[in-house]
Amino acid sequence: MANVRPLANTLPCLYEDIANKYPESKLTLCDKDLEKRWKHASAPASVERASLIAKYFPELSLDSLENYSVCQKHYNQIIAKDFFIEKLQKEDTIYTSVDINSNKQLENLKYQDLLSELEKTINELISSESQRVNYINIIKDYKQRIIELEHQNENLMLENKELKEKLNRRFDDQQVRIDTIKEIAGYERKNIYQDIVNLIDDQERFTLDNLLSYSTSEWLAKRNPVLVKFIETLIYSESENQHENEKLFKCSVAVDAVYGARNLRYVSAINLMASAVKYSLSKSKTIVNMDNHILSSGSFTKFIKWQENMAGEAEPLPKGLLFMAFDNEQKGQKNYLDRNYNTVTYHIVTSFISFNFDPDSQIQALEDPWLHESLDSSQIQELFDITPGMHELLDQQLCDYLSTIISEASIEKNKDINTINDLVAKYNTKTGKIKWCDQCGMKEIENLKRRCPQCNALLPLLADFQKKEQEISQETSEKNATKLLNIKFHQIEKETPDVNISSISVTQKSVPDEGVNTPHIFIPDPLLLNPNSIANVRKVLDHIQEISGINKQERKWIAVVCDGVPYHHAQTIKKEYPGIILLPGALHEEMNMLKAFVELNWYVLKK
Repeated sequence: MANVRPLANTLPCLYEDIANKYPESKLTLCDKDLEKRWKHASAPASVERASLIAKYFPELSLDSLENYSVCQKHYNQIIAKDFFIEKLQKEDTIYTSVDINSNKQLENLKYQDLLSELEKTINELISSESQRVNYINIIKDYKQRIIELEHQNENLMLENKELKEKLNRRFDDQQVRIDTIKEIAGYERKNIYQDIVNLIDDQERFTLDNLLSYSTSEWLAKRNPVLVKFIETLIYSESENQHENEKLFKCSVAVDAVYGARNLRYVSAINLMASAVKYSLSKSKTIVNMDNHILSSGSFTKFIKWQENMAGEAEPLPKGLLFMAFDNEQKGQKNYLDRNYNTVTYHIVTSFISFNFDPDSQIQALEDPWLHESLDSSQIQELFDITPGMHELLDQQLCDYLSTIISEASIEKNKDINTINDLVAKYNTKTGKIKWCDQCGMKEIENLKRRCPQCNALLPLLADFQKKEQEISQETSEKNATKLLNIKFHQIEKETPDVNISSISVTQKSVPDEGVNTPHIFIPDPLLLNPNSIANVRKVLDHIQEISGINKQERKWIAVVCDGVPYHHAQTIKKEYPGIILLPGALHEEMNMLKAFVELNWYVLKK
């Protein structure tokens, strides 16, 4: 904690002793009244006055002024007014109790001290002179050394300039550039190989989630930076900044190619996915194997194992209002080992597809689908009767259909110019007036005219004009054939569908109408059998009950759509499957879409 400054009235007065000792100086005696104002002797004004008073009072101590104060009388006489100071200066009297002899002795002592100090100073001057001469010699040596260093610095600057020029021109020679790249590559071989080994060990990059979230920039950021920067620098072009994403992807393909050349066991995840797309379109093993040699995308065996790993366990169908459809698909496989006939083996697979129309619906889990165990004749007749609501719906649909056609026909009829009639008129006008006059330049002259209506010049025959038109058309075709082929790349832009276009057919609509519920589509695992017999249909229905959760009491019923043949066989055993409501016919478009799925995953399904 810092020291606290004491109060001024608690300290002794600086001038108390000399005022009592030298009354002849007319210095006022100190006032002991503590209630009056006291000032600290260490204040700037008090210190200034004390230094003047000390000349005439040698006994006045100027040390430790912070331990003294000034009473009110002395403050008014010495500090506040100049009269007392002027009196002392006028009298020029020194007030001291020391006698004259003591002063003389003191002066002698001071004189001896001054002599000794003078002698000491002379000796120091002699020593300083000697040291100065020594320093002059040292300075001369240093100047000579500086001159030598400056000369050496000039030589070094010239050498440095030559080295800079050589450094700036070091890559002018192509062989030097080749040697430099080889040296850098030698340092980076181990790092690149370690990166490839880490990628080979990382099998998580082949999972579907990682492939769908693949980012070119993030992938390149994790690769060897020397290789990535080298390729980016090579392919950089200021005129192609608009294709930055495409060039970035091609840079990643180049890095994959280098990795594949460094280690033949390396498989590129993104190129493997590209091979899957190609295989889904061509169904060709050769294309997959060719991609592996070119792009390190993995052999066909690797491709099949990748599909098997992604297949995993079958996920259960979701809860909600579920509809299902199944259909059979045949896959032909040639047996090239049979050299006599090259027989073809056909495999039959039954594919399934389900539609979840309402994930929150509990109707299939809570309500029984059957109102009656059996129907009488009147109830059967009611099934084929058309209710008033059905009449109203059919009339409304027919009205909408006819109103669309009539409105379009009315718009076309009310147009000022009929499009078809206008085209026919133009064609007839053009074919009836193909003559022209070479004399005056008049065109579109009627074919029946023999002379020009404007200059009365004789016109050639109609056959001559037709021949000239054929020659002109042929010359135009030849000129077009000799023109250089100009290929323009098509930029795919995202089109915004026009939801206001009214279509007669629902299948023509790319966006559903307001209020139409688009279901979620799920594809369960297929069965390797043909539902062309009662036994196989039974297996299919058992499989549907298992995957739909009917056997586990998760839902009571499900609607199933199928073709006529399995529907006919299922009618004989439908009482054994009360939870399956069979619907013949619909959803053929969706079932045919499963062919692509079967073709793509055939080798996995067969295993």
